[in-house]
Amino acid sequence: MIDSAITDIVHLFKQFGDKTYGEACDQLTHAISSAWHAQQQNAPQTMVCAAFLHDIGHFIADKNQIAGLDQWGHIDHDILASDWLQQKGFAASVYLPIRYHIEAKRYAARRSGTDALSNASRQTLQQQGGPMTDSEARDFEQLACFSQAMELRRYDDLGKPHQAIDTSLSPWLAITKQVLTGN
Repeated sequence: MIDSAITDIVHLFKQFGDKTYGEACDQLTHAISSAWHAQQQNAPQTMVCAAFLHDIGHFIADKNQIAGLDQWGHIDHDILASDWLQQKGFAASVYLPIRYHIEAKRYAARRSGTDALSNASRQTLQQQGGPMTDSEARDFEQLACFSQAMELRRYDDLGKPHQAIDTSLSPWLAITKQVLTGN
């Protein structure tokens, strides 16, 4: 099952990693840069893995041509990714922050506005319901994975470099496999 999951991840990145979904960098660069930022902050391996895989739901939607896919990706990529990763055997510490990283964006936008967001993130924020209401924010703060979702959101925002980076999948796949095997 583990090798199958890694193979599926590789195929998705090879098929869709060059897509930008409205961002200034492609998805492969975004995934690796997000994971790199998590690693630089000494985040747990599960968070590094979550940062690497947080947008894989866009690929799943693209591969399966799921309704709701547009130039910005898929509106429910967070749920698609979370459900898929759970089925592949990933722990909740990986898939739950991914499931709520969009809610974390909505929460952060409520507090800090949208100036720090990329154009694509501002566009999708509107599709995703805009900044949270006070009531939504209180409910979100009660989630057990609130802190992890907010942490992943930071790495997501940081993971949009404007210069070339090393986009070798190998080190990130090795971490992903370690997380899957629990080593």
